[in-house]
Amino acid sequence: MSIEKIFESRRFHVVAGLLIAISAFLVYSNTFNASFHFDDTTQIVENYSIKNLGNWVDIIRGHRGVAMLTFAINYAIGGMNVAGYHIVNLAIHIINGILVYFLIFFTLNRIDMGTDLKSVPSKAKKIAIYTAMLFAVHPIQTQAVTYIVQRMETLASMFMLIGLLLFIKGADVTTRAPAKVLLYGAVAISYVSGFYSKEVAITLPAIIFLYDYCFFANGSVRKLIPRLPIYIILIAIFVFLAAPTFTGLQETPGISTASGASAGFNVQSITPKEYLFTQFNVLIYYITLLFVPINQNLDYDFPISKGLFEVPMVKQGTVLNYPIPPAFVSLIVLMAIVGFALYLLLKRTTDNGHGQRSLIAFFILWFFIILSPTSSFVPIIDVIFEHRLYLPSVGFFFLFSLTFDQFFEYLERRTPNSKEQGLRSVKES
Repeated sequence: MSIEKIFESRRFHVVAGLLIAISAFLVYSNTFNASFHFDDTTQIVENYSIKNLGNWVDIIRGHRGVAMLTFAINYAIGGMNVAGYHIVNLAIHIINGILVYFLIFFTLNRIDMGTDLKSVPSKAKKIAIYTAMLFAVHPIQTQAVTYIVQRMETLASMFMLIGLLLFIKGADVTTRAPAKVLLYGAVAISYVSGFYSKEVAITLPAIIFLYDYCFFANGSVRKLIPRLPIYIILIAIFVFLAAPTFTGLQETPGISTASGASAGFNVQSITPKEYLFTQFNVLIYYITLLFVPINQNLDYDFPISKGLFEVPMVKQGTVLNYPIPPAFVSLIVLMAIVGFALYLLLKRTTDNGHGQRSLIAFFILWFFIILSPTSSFVPIIDVIFEHRLYLPSVGFFFLFSLTFDQFFEYLERRTPNSKEQGLRSVKES
């Protein structure tokens, strides 16, 4: 059976899910006995509130309550046996890999890629499985999956992916009104569940709006109006969730610092300006880690940028993949990337490849939108963490997979021409 026949099979979705699950299991099968580290101690080992599942109402109402409830269930089943916690973390990661696959497949399968319509499903499956496999096994995900407490990150990502997929189904013109109401209600529940797993989920409405603008409204604000009710609901939830977060900018429980605050404008170790300048370099460093995942670290000592044009001072013994430049250099690169995405987004034409431009723009902006809560001017004690790349990395993996697929398509188009030229030269001789 040819490779194309495999992709054309109606059972390929099942094969894809199994491939993602088996690959992720093989990659992380040696981590089930990894011990508790750092925040695991305060959030799980020494957190007596999660050791009584009968206290579930108070647990779920607390800080990151949805994630904490899963830890309580883990404790109720297996106590402090780390294997159970790692198994749940890996299961969430596998689910996320499968959700990424369907997100890419559904998106590619409904837009104009400038290709033969008969080949669209096969092409969509190929790029979807490439993207999902990279997401499942790339080394950058190690911290999010194996650092037990960062189930918060993977769980929030899971609810964000579910929320987006539910929106896609609800926004489809073939979906009936009662089903739309149920689906949009489920989107709202996913949003709240994601936020109470980890605050990064606050960005879901922006992702949904961008997806709608790119792939349903096709760049027309007027075409967004039929979905106005879901946006009103999401904005109301956003205000409800964001108000205490950004007014109080509460400290994150479980992280002790000299100042007592780990996030927000009360952080004493770094100013908002310094944090913003540092994030310009951090974002570029994140991108390089996706390309070349070496010298990974659970606890970076990343140099702080005191000024926009100053070279940040690297402490002795710090191992980084390249010399960190002045923040201004990284800012120029970031502006070029975002500017390119906005150019593609605003270049609305009816030519072939219109859908491809939307895809590239969407997934570039996806990366920056999801990272925005931790890579802005609001200071956080730890300026860089690899687990923050968990869901944003989907944007990179998709663009890499798209480029990979198109490169080999180009080679295939060139190969027959080369053979024909060779035959002609033989005949002529």
